[in-house]
This record gives sequence, C-alpha cells and structure tokens, in this order.
Amino acid sequence: MIYVYLFSILAARVVQAVFSKLSSNEANNIVLTVKYTAYQYSVSAALGLILLLADMSNLKIDLPTLGIALLSGVSLFFSTFFSIYGMKSGTVSLVSMFGTAGLLVPIIAGVFLFGQPVSILQGVGTAIFFVSAWLLIKNSKNTYNGFSLKTLLLLIGAMLANGLTMLAQQMYTYYVPNGSISLFSFLSFGSVAAAGLPTAFAMGKSEKYKSEDLKLGKTLYICGIALAAAVFVINQFATKLTALLPPVFLFTFIFATKLTALLPPVFLFTFINGGGTIISTLAAAAIYKEKLSVYSILGVIIGICSMIMIKLF
Repeated sequence: MIYVYLFSILAARVVQAVFSKLSSNEANNIVLTVKYTAYQYSVSAALGLILLLADMSNLKIDLPTLGIALLSGVSLFFSTFFSIYGMKSGTVSLVSMFGTAGLLVPIIAGVFLFGQPVSILQGVGTAIFFVSAWLLIKNSKNTYNGFSLKTLLLLIGAMLANGLTMLAQQMYTYYVPNGSISLFSFLSFGSVAAAGLPTAFAMGKSEKYKSEDLKLGKTLYICGIALAAAVFVINQFATKLTALLPPVFLFTFIFATKLTALLPPVFLFTFINGGGTIISTLAAAAIYKEKLSVYSILGVIIGICSMIMIKLF
C-alpha cells in the first residue's frame, strides 16, 4: 500500500506539471490570473471541506489558527501567481526547482522562531543550488527568448512565497500542536478564494478590460479542477504515510504533521520532491517541447542534490 501512495503522489505531480504550464499559457492578463487562482483554490477548499466534515475531531478555531492559516493562504496565492507568470518565459524545470528551493525560508526562519541552527553543510547546499539555478536559467534562455530580469524576479517571488507556505505549515504544528490539519487546510484554501474572487471582480471593472478577456475558458476550468484534485491526492496519500516521529514537511503543500515511520525521510523527500522535479522536466519536454539539454539535466541533478543537503543537514 505504501507504494500505491507514493506512485499516486508522482502521478499527481505529472498532473501538476502538465496543467500548471497549460494554465500559464491560457491566463493572459492579471485579472484573469487572479480570478483563475481564486477559482482553483475554491475547488481545493471544497475538497478540504469534505476532509473536515469527515474528521471533526480536534477542531480549534483560535487566533493562532486563523492568523497562520491567513499567512498560508496569502503565500499560496502569490506562489501560484508568480509561478504562472514565471512559466510564461521560464521552463517548467526552472520554476519547479525554484519552488522547491523555498525550503530555505523555513530553515532560515527556524533559527529565530524555533531555535534551529543552520549547519555549514546547509550553507554549502545553498551555494550548490545557485550553480543549479545558473544552469537551469541558461537552459531556459536557450528555450524561451523572453527570459529577462522580470522572469528572475518572478522566480524569486515564487520561491519566497512557496517558502512562506512551508513556514506557515511548520508554525501551525509548532504553535497549535493538537490542531486539526483538515481545518487548517480548509481555512488556507478558503482564504484565497474568499479574497481572490471579490478582488478579481473589483479589478475587472476597469475600462482597460473587455468582458471576454476576463472569462475563464474551458481550458482554465479544467486546469483548476485538475490542479485542485492533484493537491488533494498529494495531501491525502502523503499524510497517510506519516506517523509517530517529530514534524517534517514535504514541501508540496502536504500537511504532514509527523515524520514518516514507514519510510526513511531521505527516501521520502528525494522521491517526492526530486522525483516531482524530474517528472515535471520530462513532462514539459514531451508535451511542451522544452528541450532536454546538458544544462537542464545537470541543473536538475545538482539542484536535487543541493536540496537534499539543505534538508537533511
């Protein structure tokens, strides 16, 4: 059953890679992107509500829960927003690697919030990541002519926003140790939907946009459902792999509250995050003709190695 969970997660990763790039191609203005992101997380919130209704234990709606869930929701929104725009002029592998590198945020913040020291090897791993980023950026420039400083800033924004999402997960299990993960998931997703939909509506009133420019087409509706379902599957199956040891976060918006007792953490982290990046790269090459080059292959391999060093040491 463990392998069913793991390969289901990787299958969901394929869905994420394919539909994230597709939604990036379809969302062609800021208002539509905000509207689409809110729609996607509305579906995620609905799925989260199902989980919440199925498990009503440990429901505790207090100020820390609401505050941390709001932080999670804001960071989720910007992570998605920056990733969509980053993929317009950057390769899937590049965006995926920068998203995974967001784990630097909770590691650095952990020094101040949780008293967790940063090791020399983590510093070395960070330096190695920049080598990976340089290789992937070089490959992206060869693939898309539109890569620019703006693209780089979007990638950094996606990395920081994804890192804040990870930090919010860690803060929740630290400050609300007996809280309901289902409730936190629902509130995080729901806050994006609750704020995003009226924001998109207000922005859409500008004379700058025509009504047809703001409609979610069939493709975006499908993308939203597919991506929401993928997140749901990853959350469910990864959580089933967890049990009795101290918290570890798998950094794909998996609300894993405890380190797996069924598999070694190095294997689980490498399999889900490293495997997800590799699958994203291969899927983009097969479907979107993003060529596999020496730069991209080395960039992905070196990037995964750097993330393992940062995570484990």
